[in-house]
Amino acid sequence: MKYFLVTVDKNYTAPVPIGWYGVLDRKSLKEKKFYQMQKHLLFYIENQMQTVFTDIIIFPCYLVSKLVKDIISCYDPFIKFSRVIFYDRKKKQGMTYYLPFFYKMEAEEKRYEEGKQKREIILEKKELERHVVLEVNTSFETLVFMRVDLVESILRRGAVGIGVEEIE
Repeated sequence: MKYFLVTVDKNYTAPVPIGWYGVLDRKSLKEKKFYQMQKHLLFYIENQMQTVFTDIIIFPCYLVSKLVKDIISCYDPFIKFSRVIFYDRKKKQGMTYYLPFFYKMEAEEKRYEEGKQKREIILEKKELERHVVLEVNTSFETLVFMRVDLVESILRRGAVGIGVEEIE
């Protein structure tokens, strides 16, 4: 089965929350379990003209819209979500996002350069194939890999700002 790295498309500017440090940062989320998280969080976002409420956000943590949450829940009903609201004061617009608690896996990352920058992340195939969605923590970032059928379902429903990269 094929898997894809799912991120925000480079052509979109995703919203960036204000005051997220200590609540949505990588260290805080790593220490907390689902039941320790607040059920509802509200953040104002930075005012940028090109900001689009994309269906996936990767900074400061991985967040998904209700559309993507519902699709993921169809494929894996045991994944838990915590609700996060982003609000733009100037435009008076907001959107609800969900912080997913995917199965987490540590991985070793190697970076090397051959004309252009490349990276290699080593994962166990058996571990990858047991899950529809997998969150991989490297030393630099958190990556989310999704199975091809899940990615197709998300894209067919018109999700905005989704970037996919096939993995080998």
